[in-house]
Amino acid sequence: MKYWEDQGKIKIAAPAKINLFLEILGKRPDGYHEIETVMQKVCLYDYIYMEDNECMEFNCSNPELEKGEDNLIVKAVRLLQRESGISRGIKIFLEKNIPIGAGLGGGSSDAAATLFGVNKMWQLGYDTEKLMSFAARLGSDIPFFIGKNTAICKGRGEIIQPFPSKVKYSYVIIYPGFEVCTAIIYKNFKIALTKNFKDVNFTLRALESGDVGLLGKYLYNRLEDVVFKLYPQLEKIRQKLEKFNFCGVLLSGSGSAMYGLCRRESEAKNIGQKLKTFGFGDVFVVTGDFEGITK
Repeated sequence: MKYWEDQGKIKIAAPAKINLFLEILGKRPDGYHEIETVMQKVCLYDYIYMEDNECMEFNCSNPELEKGEDNLIVKAVRLLQRESGISRGIKIFLEKNIPIGAGLGGGSSDAAATLFGVNKMWQLGYDTEKLMSFAARLGSDIPFFIGKNTAICKGRGEIIQPFPSKVKYSYVIIYPGFEVCTAIIYKNFKIALTKNFKDVNFTLRALESGDVGLLGKYLYNRLEDVVFKLYPQLEKIRQKLEKFNFCGVLLSGSGSAMYGLCRRESEAKNIGQKLKTFGFGDVFVVTGDFEGITK
């Protein structure tokens, strides 16, 4: 995870993610859905600032974000306090840049960054495996953000298998300006007994090949149908996006953000500039090269 230290203060970059593939395999006894997904971090990120404090203090640049004990950042701190037996305080400020309720994993990434940062600041000495186990207790997507840039995630999302990707893929993310509730999407999702599940290996081979056109062909999200049924305006946006020169267009997670895969970064920047004039919402030009960001 990318971070900077300066005179006892820590700054951490918490990246967004996109889903290159998402299949729903069934309903679990614990009430969650069994999934298989390929996620990749992208260089759209929140910043988390930490410093010592007498008590737990959390603030955010977005006034709409819950700042109490139900916030995942606060939960992450409380978990490490319990596990380590340390009652030290900490002051955290979140610079929120990743849209909320967009299927980009912002809240999960912030929680993972908090676990990472507090572990550093308090010198707890937890290794990556231990931090991932803590992350799994906080939420399904959170362990992914502790690990590598690209991974296959299974179970309810907490079983992580890193997948090497040497190509810096370029994307344009479109956030339409409203949230989608993940719980509502899964509640309305129906698993057909005769459903033919998509094979993730086609997407993985395309990803490994570096062939952008081939990867665009195998982008897949099982949740699109139910999301578009509940939010028909998103399907209309997708239809408009398909008129641009993307290799593929896909909803990320349960939405509301969508992204287009581009052949090269320069093309992503050109399309991004054009989309900003159409009023679809917020437009972000990103790459899957999160480790390449600088302070």
